Amino acid sequence: MKRFCCTLAVLMLSAHIYADPLDHGELVTFASREGATQSIFVESPSSSPAWVVVLFGGTPGALHLDTTGATTLKGNFLIRSAHHWIDRGDAVVLVDTPSDRAPGVDDLFRRSKESFADTQAIVAKLRERFPKSKIALIGTSAGTVSVGNALERDPNIADAFVLTSPVTVSHKGGGATISDLDVDGTTYRVLVVSNRNDQCVSSPAYAGKRLAESNHFAYDEVGSTEGEGDTSTRCGGHSPHGFLGIETEVLANIHGWLHGQPLQKQ
Repeated sequence: MKRFCCTLAVLMLSAHIYADPLDHGELVTFASREGATQSIFVESPSSSPAWVVVLFGGTPGALHLDTTGATTLKGNFLIRSAHHWIDRGDAVVLVDTPSDRAPGVDDLFRRSKESFADTQAIVAKLRERFPKSKIALIGTSAGTVSVGNALERDPNIADAFVLTSPVTVSHKGGGATISDLDVDGTTYRVLVVSNRNDQCVSSPAYAGKRLAESNHFAYDEVGSTEGEGDTSTRCGGHSPHGFLGIETEVLANIHGWLHGQPLQKQ
């Protein structure tokens, strides 16, 4: 009975950690383009943080934000660990899908000019709110297609870009990837993070490394195996694809890189 209670307590604690990534923040909705509005959830430990970190989750991208933050996709790597940025003194922004794509978006939309217009509107709103802060666009899995789209169309839109578990291989010939990105990494700050044990067919580490090397991006390859036994979640958040079990280390490395520190080997 004692063992059962301990196990139950651990499960309840884990559920709490993943269920409430942020504590206090503000839901902001604004027009992003004709016929569409964009919602973001903003939380900041100060009025002028060093960095404003803008998070783009994976498939399907829809967070269904309300005044408490994300109500869906809470298991996504970036969403479940969003409070990391607050704890380190940076502002964090959760990005929902636009109103005309409320159920979710596919990778083809993420590479579109409409999606870029939404990102432009988000950055403009954040520049207005945090005029002295730098802005980083961070995507994971399919979210890297949104970030890559912005990077490709206007690499000056943000001060840094981070692509974690980037979508670089088209599954069965369908969907857009960012394998064809052509951006000068010696001019713009871009970091690629891959898990050498990522079993998702769309984001193998070798392809992430190739993307980084071909563009002279910074590259961080980590290794973890937690969650790799479940083949049904190979491209999900609770697997090496979602950096399960090493979230703190991965995000600390990204944080350090944003603040000018060298990447730590893991």
